[in-house]
Amino acid sequence: MTYVTADVRLSETLDALYVVPQDPADALTILRRLSASMPTAGLRRGAGGIRVGRENATYLKIGTPGLNLVWASEARQFVANRERVAAAYPAVRASIEGIKAGGPDAARLFIKDSDGLNVLDRHQVTNVAAMTVPEGFGLCVFDEQGAGKTVTMIYAFDLMVARDEVDLLVIVAPKSMVAEWPKDFATFRGDLYRVAILTGTSVQKRSTLRSGADVLVMNFETAVALEAELKSLLRNKDGRAVLAIDESFFIKSLDAKRTRALRRLREWCGRAYVLCGTPAPNAPQDLVQQFSLVDFGLAFEGLELPKDRETAMPLVQEVVDTRGLYIRHLKTDVLPDLPQKQFQRIYVPMEPRQRRLYEGALNRLVDDAEAASDRDFQKTYANFLARRAALLQVCSNPQGIDPSYKETPSKLATMDNILHELVEQRGEKVVVWSFYTASVTALVERYARYGTLRYDGQVSNITERREAVRRFQQDADAKILVANPAAAGAGLTLHSARIAIYESLSNQAAHYLQSLDRIHRRGQTRDVEYLVLLCDGTIEVQEYDRLIRKERAAQDLLGDQVSAPVTRESFLADARAAVEFLSRSQ
Repeated sequence: MTYVTADVRLSETLDALYVVPQDPADALTILRRLSASMPTAGLRRGAGGIRVGRENATYLKIGTPGLNLVWASEARQFVANRERVAAAYPAVRASIEGIKAGGPDAARLFIKDSDGLNVLDRHQVTNVAAMTVPEGFGLCVFDEQGAGKTVTMIYAFDLMVARDEVDLLVIVAPKSMVAEWPKDFATFRGDLYRVAILTGTSVQKRSTLRSGADVLVMNFETAVALEAELKSLLRNKDGRAVLAIDESFFIKSLDAKRTRALRRLREWCGRAYVLCGTPAPNAPQDLVQQFSLVDFGLAFEGLELPKDRETAMPLVQEVVDTRGLYIRHLKTDVLPDLPQKQFQRIYVPMEPRQRRLYEGALNRLVDDAEAASDRDFQKTYANFLARRAALLQVCSNPQGIDPSYKETPSKLATMDNILHELVEQRGEKVVVWSFYTASVTALVERYARYGTLRYDGQVSNITERREAVRRFQQDADAKILVANPAAAGAGLTLHSARIAIYESLSNQAAHYLQSLDRIHRRGQTRDVEYLVLLCDGTIEVQEYDRLIRKERAAQDLLGDQVSAPVTRESFLADARAAVEFLSRSQ
């Protein structure tokens, strides 16, 4: 038998291997020989070569008669990782589920050697035990925002170091959160670990990588840009490196560069952890890549998910319940003394010219959508979507769409009265959330007399952002922080305020859900209030209702047992029902 040679490479989607003939003329011979050794695999040739799924990858390692395979290091690591996880999975899942069922008292028995037992909250003890089970390879830590996931990760790493299991922790986080990790390490573990942030020029970042730090912290963009250097570092650790993704909903899409880069880097880490309080903000499909980064795709292996969210929901839920490696605690359960949240919708009538602009844009949008064929609509869908988004911006401040608009938008007029009462009469601090740059600018300028601070994409310097948060938290004269939830929604503590006003909303549920917890977190001692300004009779009302539905769907997906939030409407409904009941009893 004449031997033929082929390369074995990893697929771009990290879910299969490709066997690529070194001589294209050998393609059919290689396909026949592979098919003979894997008769049930249904192998086919494609543009990338002969695709071999994960479930058949082990057969390639065993070898095929008459075939000389040249393995890329990534392909060999792909097989080794999945064999390791598949072998360990039953025992690991059983241990984690046992720890969850037994609670903190049982968990303490698993981590008697931890220095954190007198520091950690009870639920954090459970987390650390689940994160450090023998033969473990990682965990999804989905504790609600403000429940202390950072502390959990610090003490889990600390325990694994003490057990001589790991040497390095690589943390990838949103820009707003990068600087918080070194501070938290210093707070809880002093100078025990050398913690370094990858910042500055490319040369400076590469120098930090070579510094010998025990903990490396970087943002997502840096992880993508320095993937090759990070891979080299992680490979040299021989499985003794840990990867942690803070706010892991940022890797929910496999199409995103950051997701693929981190999935590739994960191949060279012995353990991986994803940390997120809102892991499925938009759709159940959001969970797949987060679980897959931890378990190399084992839980969702072979499952084809439909695009429709409602159809996908039970399929994802079943995998999460029966195969997912995750832990989740709600603030209502672990922080019972945390004050209540109350929501109030404030319906605002539009200013006359603002309404004319809105109605004109809406009518033109409807006319064009009605006139378009299905094919034309799909081709120009992005344009239709942008025009719909423009309607929401008109509800906020038309000047961002029409520079000739000089009137006072209705929401600004309404906020004049609200802020006069809250700030001037009651001495409150207030967080104002706004999604549009023009609106943020208008708010900052209009309320400058209140020592208003800004936190959005226009404030790109991380030091300036941190200073804005510090001043808002500590400076009595800084009464208002105007922020974009896309920039400031994740991880920040703003609980010097107990009131947040939503002047406009992001269309991303993650931004909204994350922003809610900036004022409602550990350390807050007063009941918090959320005032949501909605232009009456507009698509803003529909948009907010959609966000609420997404929030409830995400809660259902993870089995959260939550009470409906208190709103003025729900409170009034209960009170009116009591009046009606009283009248019937007389």
